Amino acid sequence: MTTAENTEGTVFEPARTVHVDVHLIQSFPYSNLNRDRQGAPKTATYGAKVRGRLSSQLTRRHTRTDLEEALGIRALRTRQVPQQVAAVLAERGWDYRQALAAAQMLIYCARVKGLGVADTGGTNALLFLPEAALTDFADLADAEREQLTAALAKADAELAKAKKKPAKKTGDSDDDAAAQAEDGEEEAESAAGKVMVKHAPKELKDPVLAILRSRNAAVAAYGRMLANEAASTVNGAVQVAHGLTTHQLSVQVDFFSAVDDVLTGGTESGAGHIGDQRYTTGVYYRYASLNWHELLRNVDGDEATAREVLEAFIRSFITTVLPAKGNNTAAFTLPHLVYTVVRTDRPVNLVGAYETPVQAAAEGGFLPGSLAALSKHAAASDRFLGTKGRAFHAHAGLVEDTVPALGERLEGIDDLVDSITRSVAGLRGPAK
Repeated sequence: MTTAENTEGTVFEPARTVHVDVHLIQSFPYSNLNRDRQGAPKTATYGAKVRGRLSSQLTRRHTRTDLEEALGIRALRTRQVPQQVAAVLAERGWDYRQALAAAQMLIYCARVKGLGVADTGGTNALLFLPEAALTDFADLADAEREQLTAALAKADAELAKAKKKPAKKTGDSDDDAAAQAEDGEEEAESAAGKVMVKHAPKELKDPVLAILRSRNAAVAAYGRMLANEAASTVNGAVQVAHGLTTHQLSVQVDFFSAVDDVLTGGTESGAGHIGDQRYTTGVYYRYASLNWHELLRNVDGDEATAREVLEAFIRSFITTVLPAKGNNTAAFTLPHLVYTVVRTDRPVNLVGAYETPVQAAAEGGFLPGSLAALSKHAAASDRFLGTKGRAFHAHAGLVEDTVPALGERLEGIDDLVDSITRSVAGLRGPAK
């Protein structure tokens, strides 16, 4: 699964577009699941009221790692590809410095505009690659060791020669000198990159690009974009919304102290540390959608692989633990409601149910109002769009009663996943 083409060399196009929407209503206790740069819980203003927010990036990261574990694969989003490849080569007997230089030269062999090596030794941009790509790079370096070594020697000689040239005169002021020094460093870095590209073996461009374009199920699901290298781009099949509380909330401050276990009185007493943390509580609406059309295309029409990814993603989105401050809050809850819809028209986010914040029930709690609002909004959406494009819908979760307008109530996640898979499998034929 390294290209977007099938065995006949034509781009795979599934018979119809299918979207699998997953909606969650989940209550979280006193917690700080997603922090901003000040360490406070992330919030958003929606319906003119402050809501708790769980960023889509947070959800995508944790569901991806959970999906990878379930499927027994791994993809790496990192700038450390050269260092990781060098580590593999070092295990094979290479000198680490030579291995790192060779791995860096391979990056330049791709001749992708803007992609190079940073001062830290890694790439200057994040790459998202299957873990197996590290071995592929190492195998290529092994096979082309002589050619890479010769290219590095030529590049090093040219860079050494350039360093011997007289430096430019600096300005009169300290500011001018500092500015020219910075400009000089940038020019030197740019010049070094150009020299490396100049001597990078052209014969290795296609093999390196093939590795950069490789993908596994995680890349197929979550997508990838590498600037100036369109063939490496994968349109992700998974779309995730920012989670929002169904109601207005305020951030709560917790004063805490840490006891010093050694101090027992005498000249010193009291806490070893004091401070405050910020937390929230709330009922969140969370939404994600998987584009079956894109997923099939990204796995070259392999339905078995696509079904595995679909099932793993649904389970991951429903059950993944958001671990931030887990030791202090243990906010490892399950959704009170999971509502799934298979659609053949377009994805539908039902967050509009909460544009007007839910009010707490008379006996307390936001869950009853949250469930009722979702049911009402789903029914309104069905009236507006019609139900022709809704191939399947059902719900499950901790709720004991059937929720009107949300389809059949199923007992658990296994029933839900099996029903969705059967529904999607039944939509292979051409759209009517």
